[in-house]
Amino acid sequence: MELLVATLAHLNPGRAADGAARIRLIAETIRNAPALVSVQCYQSRSNETYYFILTTWEDEKAWQQARERYDPKGLLLGSATELLAQAPEQWFMRYLWGYSRPASKATLAAVHLATANHNQGELAQRGWIESLRRQAMQPALAFAFLARGVSENATDTPGQITAIGDSAAGQRDYEQGPIFLNFLSWANETDREEFYADPNYRAISRFLSSIGIVQVLTLEAL
Repeated sequence: MELLVATLAHLNPGRAADGAARIRLIAETIRNAPALVSVQCYQSRSNETYYFILTTWEDEKAWQQARERYDPKGLLLGSATELLAQAPEQWFMRYLWGYSRPASKATLAAVHLATANHNQGELAQRGWIESLRRQAMQPALAFAFLARGVSENATDTPGQITAIGDSAAGQRDYEQGPIFLNFLSWANETDREEFYADPNYRAISRFLSSIGIVQVLTLEAL
């Protein structure tokens, strides 16, 4: 099963140009990794300066074998320490749902990171997937996926990664509660606004905020 590694790096103010160049170099390094499926890099569209890196690996074993040389967080700490406002955050995820409309080129993106209470994790997952399926029937979305996992801080033992988000096998999430990552992208601002105005989005947004903490990152491709 593919493993998604999501990495968020906040930079010091005024270092956006240096940060973009460093992130591109790190991405080129990661592209040399064996068993890498994809790497995607995004930069913030807000007043804050941050970068978001998504790497997908063939499976957990592939990630563990590549981790020492190609870990995005490790590469940031090793080559961009002077640019970082704080230590990067990193999550290990399993894909739950995905959607792509090849005719629509994604230019704008957003990531919704939600930490749900333990007893609401399965309910949040079912409701979120159903809401996304309904909105995917409309032409607004260009590309999107929903993933579930844990923070890297929750597990440093390689074998523990296999437990993330595997609700079908009855696996438990860790003490901080399940973490969901919803990546969304649109071809233009009009499509983005239509998506956020949709009653399905408004309903699931209210529900998620009532059972946990939601962080929204506004992004564009680097």
